Amino acid sequence: MKDVFDFDKNMTAKAERARDILWRCAKDGVFGIYGSDALHEKGYCRLTEAERDTLRPVNDGEAWFGEHSAGIQVRFESDSAQIFIRVKLRSSFDMTNMTQTGQCGADLYVFDEGRGEFVLHEVARYGFHADRYEVSLSHFGAAPRKMRRYLLYFPLYMAADEFDIGLDKDAAVKPFGFSRDTRIGVYGTSITHGCSASRPGMAYTNLLSRRTDEEVLNFGFSGVAFMEPEMGEILGKRRLDFLVVDAEANAGVDERMRRNAEPFLNAFLQCKPETPVLLFSRVALALDLYDEARARLHRFYVGFLRELAQKFRRRGYRVFFADGTNIFKGNFTEYFTDGIHPTDRGMAELARAYERQIGRIRRELK
Repeated sequence: MKDVFDFDKNMTAKAERARDILWRCAKDGVFGIYGSDALHEKGYCRLTEAERDTLRPVNDGEAWFGEHSAGIQVRFESDSAQIFIRVKLRSSFDMTNMTQTGQCGADLYVFDEGRGEFVLHEVARYGFHADRYEVSLSHFGAAPRKMRRYLLYFPLYMAADEFDIGLDKDAAVKPFGFSRDTRIGVYGTSITHGCSASRPGMAYTNLLSRRTDEEVLNFGFSGVAFMEPEMGEILGKRRLDFLVVDAEANAGVDERMRRNAEPFLNAFLQCKPETPVLLFSRVALALDLYDEARARLHRFYVGFLRELAQKFRRRGYRVFFADGTNIFKGNFTEYFTDGIHPTDRGMAELARAYERQIGRIRRELK
């Protein structure tokens, strides 16, 4: 029986043998690693073990998803002709509305001097059902050897227990950071988590990080972003210069947002009274077109979040509101994979909208 690989060899996950390379843990000091404050602990989690223990009694889902590596990135310069990664996952690919490369893979960007920006170089592709992989991500074997800048993004919807990087044994390698020493935190739902992005670099928090050249911490918790005060306090103890909250698609499907939003903000602002907070209402979903109850609740929460931001502004806090309803223009249903989770096109629009709103608020606060 014939299959696609008989006709298109580009569809094959090519196995390449590493030669004379040195393997290092991604946490090795020769690399710059960003996107989490829990990297001093085992694995590549977004929440520390103590934070997960705090959350478990009130929201076990946030605690569990806190072990996923969404938004974590490695930034390094090297003249290595070979770049391999060796990854051990908590489990194998199993989602129906994501690609394998998005849920469990990694992707490598390189700075293109002609374009003046980072461009996609390669994506980690490997056999289905595997819970670990070793792949080559570099195509510079025949190119002149020189120092290049790389971004390497971690899996979105999976815990990566081990992540090693292999470079030529004699390669020079050093970390590099961001042009701005500021950090943006984004708390939200599966959309923030990166659901339906085709690969990690297309999650809108990673897109936003590239667009602003700032560290962006992904606090997306699929289906369970309910805005508990415990989470507000956890975020308040982070070094964040800006917080975006886009949790309506989870907390706003019932009374939880009305009940939790103010205590959540109080807990955060008690720790970070000067930090700007942007409350985003959710985008219009394809489901809104035939679920009037859902659409009506969305209209209520647009007004609720606007009034809540004004209430905190009157108290002297830097809390702002942005209506996300019309971020997707025209036939907005075509921005989704499944009616709820954006395609890469939708992710790019979200990143642009966030960048515009964050820029607007920063200008206003000057």
